[in-house]
Amino acid sequence: MRAPFFLVQQLLPALCKGSSIVLLSSLAAHASIGTLSAYSATKGAVDTLVKHWAAALGPRGIRVNAVAPGVVETEMSSFAKTEAGREATLSMQALQRLAQPEDIASAVAFLASDQARWITGDTLRVDGGSKL
Repeated sequence: MRAPFFLVQQLLPALCKGSSIVLLSSLAAHASIGTLSAYSATKGAVDTLVKHWAAALGPRGIRVNAVAPGVVETEMSSFAKTEAGREATLSMQALQRLAQPEDIASAVAFLASDQARWITGDTLRVDGGSKL
């Protein structure tokens, strides 16, 4: 929580009307996932900060949102590289594949773009329909 909090705090003087802040949350903030309670709590805190910052910075024309990925095929998701881990992951998703980093990057780019100019204070779940 400290990194996004202090990063945004330090960047505020440079942000102008039309700026967009996009933070990373997680599926773990919205569903019970294994033994990730501390990680889940920090991502839940990100979701809360998004709402507070959106309300506080909205009058300045600054949007604040987050993206909450599900399981993405990265080093962090090494558990999904085993057959049992992959099966468990896919069994909780409507879309039966692991996300790729570019799936998440596209969502971040959208929220940062002018196409999302009327979206603020929200966390976009980019998780393949996990835990529906």
